[in-house]
Amino acid sequence: MAARVPRVSNRPRRRERPAPAQAALIHGRNAVLEAARAGKVVKVFQASGLGHDPRLDELARLAPIEVVPPDRLDAIAAGVHQGVAAELKPRRAWTLKELLDTNPTLLVALDGIMDPQNLGAILRSAEVAGANGAILPEHRSAPLSPAAVKASSGASELLRIAHVSGIPSAIAEVKRAGIWCAALDIRGETPAWEFDLTQPVCVVVGSEGEGVHRLVRERCDVRLRLPVAGHISSFNASAAAAAILYEVARQRTSSSASRP
Repeated sequence: MAARVPRVSNRPRRRERPAPAQAALIHGRNAVLEAARAGKVVKVFQASGLGHDPRLDELARLAPIEVVPPDRLDAIAAGVHQGVAAELKPRRAWTLKELLDTNPTLLVALDGIMDPQNLGAILRSAEVAGANGAILPEHRSAPLSPAAVKASSGASELLRIAHVSGIPSAIAEVKRAGIWCAALDIRGETPAWEFDLTQPVCVVVGSEGEGVHRLVRERCDVRLRLPVAGHISSFNASAAAAAILYEVARQRTSSSASRP
């Protein structure tokens, strides 16, 4: 008996379609409201039965609202969503060159910030202090997750954010653009208030454990320290960033007020 030859179909093989990309979602009333004010929201998902809140009234004027059962919102937005989540328009991906072409006077570079709460808090402080943008590494960094966006209170949707392959090479490029690079370092040689922060500057903030990495420190123009009076040796990374950014704002406000 002749062996059976398997039948070969001439019909073209159907290609697997890639799954559609999921829309970016954020949650939390302040984060969603700030994103809506910036024109970044496609649609708001709001849990039914929420009490009165002026923020919800403003949201309703800024973006389409879909009222959903609370359990559906729980499925859409993991974490403490405060009864509100939103679908966002795609975030613009800035290159470092594009960011530098905007002639920024204040940037923040984050070197190894792995905690999304710290990432969000630093971005919030940067935006409040008037930063023109932030520089994040593609690796060894917390992602811009819903938790980070919520912690930023929406600042992540307002700031220009450039992702780079590495912070050391980014520092070199920032310096070539005529911007001073100042690393926050507990062993820094210069107190923050003794450095002229009214000039264009990029503040480099490191991780809680290691701080700013050695190569990054070496490439920065100056290492700034904050005073420590207690027994704990250093501030939390986001608290340190807030302190130095406040000093930037203080110096620039004082300098403006003293001009004729």
